[in-house]
Amino acid sequence: MGAKKGYQDNTMDILNQQLTNISAENQFLTFIIAGEEYGVDVLSVQEIIRYKKPTIIPNTPESVKGVINFRGEVVPVIDLRKKFGFKDKEYNMFTVIIIIEVLNKIVGVIVDEVSDILSFSEEDIQGSLDFSSEIDTDFISGMAKVNDRLIILIKLARLFSFSEYKALKKIDDLDNLREGEGFAKDEVVKEDD
Repeated sequence: MGAKKGYQDNTMDILNQQLTNISAENQFLTFIIAGEEYGVDVLSVQEIIRYKKPTIIPNTPESVKGVINFRGEVVPVIDLRKKFGFKDKEYNMFTVIIIIEVLNKIVGVIVDEVSDILSFSEEDIQGSLDFSSEIDTDFISGMAKVNDRLIILIKLARLFSFSEYKALKKIDDLDNLREGEGFAKDEVVKEDD
């Protein structure tokens, strides 16, 4: 088991190192959820970290798993498995949190495992998908073809629903209020009766 954990740590270290050196367009960090491969623009990725249990925030959408402390900042975490309607899976040593920037917010997304950083030419990406109107594909920017694989490319600005975005904003606003008003992060803010 130690060898597998070492392999996963090495993969994360290599991918994080590659992330710091990336500047080209059409490069995507790819990852697996429920056996399918997805990709996000590497320019929106801050870092890949090993999964750690988030602190649960009450009254949030089911896909919002809670918040984590990432370099001193409170960062909301979304489980993409839940977001996409897949069955729950126990988190394991390959489960990671990808720290991304979306709509000027830092958010963590939980995925089953990371794959690679890939570059695609315009010819490799099919942009429009024709599904029935009942299927929500607004968050899909296209499908990338690599040999016999298809990779679903995610448009981060369209990934979150209004209720999820509202929950993320409330978490961010509460964190900013505490910092801006001189409250310590662990102090409780009470309203007057």
